[in-house]
Amino acid sequence: MTRLLILATIILSVISYASAQIVDTLNTPIGPVTQGAKVAVSWALLPGADAGTATGDLSATDSATKNVLSIDPAVPLAPKTYLWNVQVPPGTYTLGLNDGSGLKQSGEVVVKAPAGGAAPAPAPGGDGKTPAPAPAPPAKGAPAPAPAPGDGKTAAPSAPPAKGAPAPAPSATGGSPSTPSTPTGDSSSTPAAVSTGSASSIFPGFDVVLSLLSVAVAMSQF
Repeated sequence: MTRLLILATIILSVISYASAQIVDTLNTPIGPVTQGAKVAVSWALLPGADAGTATGDLSATDSATKNVLSIDPAVPLAPKTYLWNVQVPPGTYTLGLNDGSGLKQSGEVVVKAPAGGAAPAPAPGGDGKTPAPAPAPPAKGAPAPAPAPGDGKTAAPSAPPAKGAPAPAPSATGGSPSTPSTPTGDSSSTPAAVSTGSASSIFPGFDVVLSLLSVAVAMSQF
């Protein structure tokens, strides 16, 4: 009689274990994976197993220290996939999924730190939400910065000419000496002749003087 009870207990235990087992294998994610990344973890169900609303306990075991880190204690088994937000320290891990009948383990997964260490905090004003800090006021007594030349309003200061250097040529835009106008007439035209006229027209009274000289010469002959 006792043997029959023991046999019945074993049979019931086997049936209970078989009915509770849902997950067949846990797949190994493609690695290495980076801290902060979201990695898909998938598994296969036993043929004919009905996951329904059953959940499993997903964890990661550190291969070096054997410490078990819980990822999610209530993972729905029916979807056969889970998006793992990697938050474990860098190292080598083995993932495990317990569906209530035992732990199904994956292969080893390497977790590495992000490039450059921890992700840098966003600069103030660079995310469109945090206002950028106002510029620091100039020190007391410090001279005001000179305006930059080329703004269309302030002329750039010119350096004094070196000692003994020739004076700079006048600007093309400044006042330039006027160019004598060229006559529009024929350049080959003969200039007007100067009228010589008679001696009487040049020296008024010349005829009177000549008459007096003639009279004087005539009187000297007598």
